[in-house]
Amino acid sequence: MLIEKLTKKKYITAKNISEDVIKADEIEALVLAVLSSWNQSKLYQNSQFYSKNLLKKQDKHIVHNDMYGKKESIFDIQIEGINNLHQFKNKITVEISLKAKYSLSFDENDSLMYLVTSRSMSRYNEMLKDALPDRQTYQKDVQKWEFVIEENLFKVNKFSSNLK
Repeated sequence: MLIEKLTKKKYITAKNISEDVIKADEIEALVLAVLSSWNQSKLYQNSQFYSKNLLKKQDKHIVHNDMYGKKESIFDIQIEGINNLHQFKNKITVEISLKAKYSLSFDENDSLMYLVTSRSMSRYNEMLKDALPDRQTYQKDVQKWEFVIEENLFKVNKFSSNLK
């Protein structure tokens, strides 16, 4: 428990970065675009915000969710802080403090694994209930984001999300 407290990132509501390399508004636009399209298979494929590496991860994520009939959405995203910007050769890392609502539901009709899991997991039917997005509470999260320059554009290469 003490280790968790020491390693947990601090939620900071200020935007304390040097804007020599990339402006805070650009970072916010990239973060909002990626989080809004992250769980929607048709939106991200044409996105100019995803690096090649992140596109591969998103493909795996979408296939996994489809296999289990899992529907996730992140919405009402509010970025409150941008801190700890570090620049390496062609990479930029930054910590983002944000509030968002997260919804998760399972659909038995779209799930290839429903027949297996419904028998092996007694609470599976409880999880099939659709989450009501308007009743979700805001969750605070501190995420580490990495940006790269591809095709002369800043693109998101990876990020860590703890929204659940």
